[in-house]
Amino acid sequence: MSIEPNAEWWETAHHELGHIYYYISYTTPEVPLLLRRGANRAYHEAVGSMIGLAAMQRPFLVGRGLVAPDAHVDSMRVLLKEALNTVVFVPWSAGVMSRYEHELYAKNLTPDRFNARWWELVRAYQGIVPPSPRGEEYCDAATKTHINDDAAQYYDYALSYLILYQLHDHIARAILHQDPHATDYYGSTATGDFLRTVLRQGGGGDWRALLREATGSDLSAAAMVRYFEPLLPYLQKLNAGRTATLPDGPV
Repeated sequence: MSIEPNAEWWETAHHELGHIYYYISYTTPEVPLLLRRGANRAYHEAVGSMIGLAAMQRPFLVGRGLVAPDAHVDSMRVLLKEALNTVVFVPWSAGVMSRYEHELYAKNLTPDRFNARWWELVRAYQGIVPPSPRGEEYCDAATKTHINDDAAQYYDYALSYLILYQLHDHIARAILHQDPHATDYYGSTATGDFLRTVLRQGGGGDWRALLREATGSDLSAAAMVRYFEPLLPYLQKLNAGRTATLPDGPV
Protein backbone atom coordinates (compact mmCIF):
# COMPACT_ATOMS: atom_id res chain seq x y z
CA MET A 1 0.00 0.00 0.00
CA SER A 2 0.99 3.60 -0.49
CA ILE A 3 0.31 5.00 2.97
CA GLU A 4 1.47 7.70 5.34
CA PRO A 5 2.49 7.23 9.01
CA ASN A 6 -0.55 8.78 10.67
CA ALA A 7 -3.59 7.73 12.71
CA GLU A 8 -5.96 7.57 9.74
CA TRP A 9 -3.75 5.17 7.82
CA TRP A 10 -3.04 3.14 10.97
CA GLU A 11 -6.76 2.47 11.32
CA THR A 12 -7.17 1.81 7.59
CA ALA A 13 -4.27 -0.64 7.51
CA HIS A 14 -5.80 -2.62 10.37
CA HIS A 15 -9.21 -2.51 8.67
CA GLU A 16 -7.71 -4.06 5.55
CA LEU A 17 -5.82 -6.57 7.69
CA GLY A 18 -9.19 -7.64 9.11
CA HIS A 19 -10.33 -8.42 5.56
CA ILE A 20 -7.17 -10.40 4.90
CA TYR A 21 -7.55 -12.58 7.99
CA TYR A 22 -11.17 -13.20 7.00
CA TYR A 23 -9.99 -14.38 3.56
CA ILE A 24 -7.36 -16.63 5.15
CA SER A 25 -9.82 -18.08 7.67
CA TYR A 26 -12.31 -19.41 5.13
CA THR A 27 -9.88 -20.26 2.34
CA THR A 28 -9.54 -23.85 3.47
CA PRO A 29 -10.37 -27.29 2.01
CA GLU A 30 -13.34 -27.50 4.41
CA VAL A 31 -15.11 -24.56 2.75
CA PRO A 32 -16.34 -25.12 -0.83
CA LEU A 33 -14.93 -22.63 -3.34
CA LEU A 34 -18.30 -20.93 -3.95
CA LEU A 35 -18.76 -20.34 -0.21
CA ARG A 36 -15.38 -18.71 0.33
CA ARG A 37 -16.84 -15.30 1.12
CA GLY A 38 -18.25 -13.43 4.06
CA ALA A 39 -21.27 -14.78 5.93
CA ASN A 40 -23.10 -12.01 4.11
CA ARG A 41 -21.82 -8.95 2.26
CA ALA A 42 -21.80 -6.86 5.44
CA TYR A 43 -19.69 -9.24 7.52
CA HIS A 44 -16.45 -8.46 5.70
CA GLU A 45 -16.81 -4.74 6.37
CA ALA A 46 -17.91 -5.41 9.95
CA VAL A 47 -14.80 -7.46 10.70
CA GLY A 48 -12.47 -4.97 9.01
CA SER A 49 -14.01 -2.00 10.82
CA MET A 50 -13.96 -3.82 14.15
CA ILE A 51 -10.23 -4.50 13.88
CA GLY A 52 -9.71 -0.86 12.85
CA LEU A 53 -11.69 0.31 15.88
CA ALA A 54 -9.83 -1.99 18.27
CA ALA A 55 -6.48 -0.84 16.89
CA MET A 56 -7.33 2.77 17.76
CA GLN A 57 -8.27 2.18 21.39
CA ARG A 58 -5.94 3.51 24.05
CA PRO A 59 -4.94 0.28 25.88
CA PHE A 60 -3.91 -1.34 22.61
CA LEU A 61 -1.88 1.72 21.57
CA VAL A 62 -0.22 2.03 24.98
CA GLY A 63 0.62 -1.66 24.96
CA ARG A 64 2.32 -1.34 21.60
CA GLY A 65 4.36 1.64 22.76
CA LEU A 66 2.62 4.05 20.38
CA VAL A 67 1.01 6.23 23.06
CA ALA A 68 2.54 7.27 26.38
CA PRO A 69 0.64 5.84 29.38
CA ASP A 70 0.17 9.35 30.80
CA ALA A 71 -0.84 11.01 27.52
CA HIS A 72 -3.99 13.12 27.85
CA VAL A 73 -6.88 12.01 25.66
CA ASP A 74 -10.27 13.72 25.47
CA SER A 75 -12.44 10.59 25.53
CA MET A 76 -15.59 12.49 24.57
CA ARG A 77 -13.98 13.91 21.46
CA VAL A 78 -12.72 10.45 20.53
CA LEU A 79 -16.25 9.08 20.94
CA LEU A 80 -17.67 11.93 18.85
CA LYS A 81 -15.18 11.18 16.07
CA GLU A 82 -16.19 7.51 16.13
CA ALA A 83 -19.86 8.49 16.01
CA LEU A 84 -19.27 10.72 13.00
CA ASN A 85 -17.55 7.79 11.28
CA THR A 86 -20.30 5.27 11.96
CA VAL A 87 -23.59 6.45 13.47
CA VAL A 88 -23.99 9.43 11.13
CA PHE A 89 -23.25 7.14 8.20
CA VAL A 90 -26.20 4.83 8.90
CA PRO A 91 -29.15 7.09 7.84
CA TRP A 92 -27.19 8.17 4.76
CA SER A 93 -26.29 4.66 3.64
CA ALA A 94 -29.47 2.82 4.66
CA GLY A 95 -31.74 5.77 3.90
CA VAL A 96 -30.46 8.08 1.18
CA MET A 97 -28.39 5.60 -0.81
CA SER A 98 -30.69 2.59 -0.54
CA ARG A 99 -33.81 4.58 -1.41
CA TYR A 100 -32.07 6.35 -4.28
CA GLU A 101 -30.69 3.13 -5.74
CA HIS A 102 -34.11 1.48 -5.46
CA GLU A 103 -35.72 4.32 -7.36
CA LEU A 104 -32.89 4.43 -9.89
CA TYR A 105 -32.72 0.72 -10.72
CA ALA A 106 -36.13 -0.73 -9.78
CA LYS A 107 -38.44 2.23 -10.47
CA ASN A 108 -36.53 3.64 -13.46
CA LEU A 109 -36.03 7.14 -12.09
CA THR A 110 -35.92 9.44 -15.11
CA PRO A 111 -32.73 11.40 -15.85
CA ASP A 112 -34.55 14.73 -15.48
CA ARG A 113 -35.09 13.84 -11.79
CA PHE A 114 -31.67 12.37 -10.94
CA ASN A 115 -30.40 15.37 -9.01
CA ALA A 116 -33.65 16.70 -7.59
CA ARG A 117 -34.59 13.33 -6.13
CA TRP A 118 -31.12 12.90 -4.67
CA TRP A 119 -31.35 16.14 -2.73
CA GLU A 120 -34.92 15.40 -1.60
CA LEU A 121 -33.68 12.20 0.02
CA VAL A 122 -30.59 13.88 1.48
CA ARG A 123 -32.82 16.48 3.14
CA ALA A 124 -35.31 13.90 4.42
CA TYR A 125 -32.77 11.49 5.94
CA GLN A 126 -29.86 13.78 6.82
CA GLY A 127 -31.36 17.22 7.24
CA ILE A 128 -28.89 18.66 4.70
CA VAL A 129 -29.53 21.06 1.83
CA PRO A 130 -27.04 21.95 -0.93
CA PRO A 131 -24.90 25.07 -0.34
CA SER A 132 -25.76 26.37 -3.83
CA PRO A 133 -28.43 25.68 -6.48
CA ARG A 134 -28.04 22.18 -8.00
CA GLY A 135 -29.94 21.75 -11.26
CA GLU A 136 -30.35 18.69 -13.44
CA GLU A 137 -27.18 19.55 -15.34
CA TYR A 138 -25.49 17.89 -12.35
CA CYS A 139 -25.72 14.33 -11.07
CA ASP A 140 -24.37 14.58 -7.54
CA ALA A 141 -25.36 11.03 -6.63
CA ALA A 142 -22.91 9.72 -9.22
CA THR A 143 -20.01 11.09 -7.16
CA LYS A 144 -20.64 8.13 -4.82
CA THR A 145 -18.49 5.19 -5.88
CA HIS A 146 -21.10 2.47 -5.59
CA ILE A 147 -23.68 4.26 -7.72
CA ASN A 148 -21.37 3.37 -10.59
CA ASP A 149 -19.83 0.21 -9.15
CA ASP A 150 -21.36 -2.59 -7.03
CA ALA A 151 -24.93 -1.47 -6.39
CA ALA A 152 -26.41 -1.73 -2.87
CA GLN A 153 -22.96 -1.78 -1.25
CA TYR A 154 -23.85 1.16 1.00
CA TYR A 155 -26.68 -0.79 2.58
CA ASP A 156 -24.11 -3.45 3.43
CA TYR A 157 -21.95 -0.83 5.12
CA ALA A 158 -24.90 0.31 7.25
CA LEU A 159 -25.59 -3.27 8.33
CA SER A 160 -21.90 -3.84 8.95
CA TYR A 161 -21.82 -1.21 11.70
CA LEU A 162 -24.51 -3.01 13.70
CA ILE A 163 -22.60 -6.29 13.37
CA LEU A 164 -19.30 -4.55 14.21
CA TYR A 165 -20.50 -3.19 17.56
CA GLN A 166 -22.35 -6.39 18.42
CA LEU A 167 -19.19 -8.48 17.91
CA HIS A 168 -16.94 -5.92 19.62
CA ASP A 169 -19.28 -5.62 22.60
CA HIS A 170 -19.26 -9.40 23.04
CA ILE A 171 -15.46 -9.57 22.85
CA ALA A 172 -15.06 -6.69 25.32
CA ARG A 173 -17.61 -7.78 27.91
CA ALA A 174 -17.79 -11.57 27.67
CA ILE A 175 -14.20 -12.43 26.72
CA LEU A 176 -11.83 -9.63 27.75
CA HIS A 177 -13.98 -8.26 30.60
CA GLN A 178 -12.99 -4.76 29.55
CA ASP A 179 -14.76 -1.50 28.80
CA PRO A 180 -15.78 -1.62 25.10
CA HIS A 181 -14.31 1.89 24.77
CA ALA A 182 -10.91 0.77 26.06
CA THR A 183 -9.99 -2.73 24.92
CA ASP A 184 -6.79 -4.53 24.06
CA TYR A 185 -7.29 -7.60 21.87
CA TYR A 186 -3.54 -8.18 21.72
CA GLY A 187 -2.37 -11.54 23.05
CA SER A 188 -5.89 -12.78 23.85
CA THR A 189 -6.09 -16.40 22.68
CA ALA A 190 -9.77 -16.50 23.63
CA THR A 191 -10.48 -13.53 21.35
CA GLY A 192 -8.64 -15.22 18.50
CA ASP A 193 -10.55 -18.46 19.04
CA PHE A 194 -13.86 -16.58 19.08
CA LEU A 195 -13.07 -14.74 15.85
CA ARG A 196 -11.99 -17.95 14.15
CA THR A 197 -15.37 -19.55 14.90
CA VAL A 198 -17.05 -16.60 13.18
CA LEU A 199 -14.66 -16.23 10.24
CA ARG A 200 -13.79 -19.77 9.24
CA GLN A 201 -17.32 -20.68 8.11
CA GLY A 202 -17.29 -18.16 5.27
CA GLY A 203 -20.67 -18.18 3.56
CA GLY A 204 -21.42 -21.73 4.67
CA GLY A 205 -24.43 -20.96 6.85
CA ASP A 206 -27.19 -18.55 7.78
CA TRP A 207 -25.53 -15.29 8.82
CA ARG A 208 -28.28 -14.59 11.35
CA ALA A 209 -27.75 -17.95 13.04
CA LEU A 210 -23.98 -17.34 13.05
CA LEU A 211 -24.42 -13.99 14.81
CA ARG A 212 -26.88 -15.45 17.30
CA GLU A 213 -24.60 -18.38 18.10
CA ALA A 214 -21.55 -16.12 18.42
CA THR A 215 -23.03 -13.34 20.57
CA GLY A 216 -26.14 -14.88 22.09
CA SER A 217 -28.55 -12.46 20.42
CA ASP A 218 -30.09 -11.66 17.06
CA LEU A 219 -29.00 -8.67 15.02
CA SER A 220 -29.55 -5.58 17.16
CA ALA A 221 -28.48 -1.96 17.41
CA ALA A 222 -28.38 -2.24 21.21
CA ALA A 223 -24.59 -2.61 21.41
CA MET A 224 -24.06 0.42 19.18
CA VAL A 225 -26.52 2.50 21.20
CA ARG A 226 -24.86 1.43 24.46
CA TYR A 227 -21.40 2.25 23.08
CA PHE A 228 -22.37 5.83 22.19
CA GLU A 229 -24.70 6.43 25.14
CA PRO A 230 -22.10 8.57 27.03
CA LEU A 231 -22.15 10.98 24.11
CA LEU A 232 -25.85 11.84 24.47
CA PRO A 233 -25.70 14.23 27.48
CA TYR A 234 -22.59 15.85 26.00
CA LEU A 235 -24.39 16.58 22.72
CA GLN A 236 -27.57 17.68 24.49
CA LYS A 237 -25.57 20.23 26.47
CA LEU A 238 -23.60 21.34 23.42
CA ASN A 239 -26.74 21.83 21.33
CA ALA A 240 -28.96 23.38 23.99
CA GLY A 241 -31.10 26.11 22.46
CA ARG A 242 -30.31 25.21 18.86
CA THR A 243 -33.03 24.42 16.31
CA ALA A 244 -33.07 22.04 13.37
CA THR A 245 -34.51 24.55 10.89
CA LEU A 246 -32.92 24.56 7.43
CA PRO A 247 -32.84 27.50 4.98
CA ASP A 248 -35.94 26.22 3.16
CA GLY A 249 -37.92 25.32 6.26
CA PRO A 250 -37.98 22.98 9.27
CA VAL A 251 -36.79 19.39 8.96
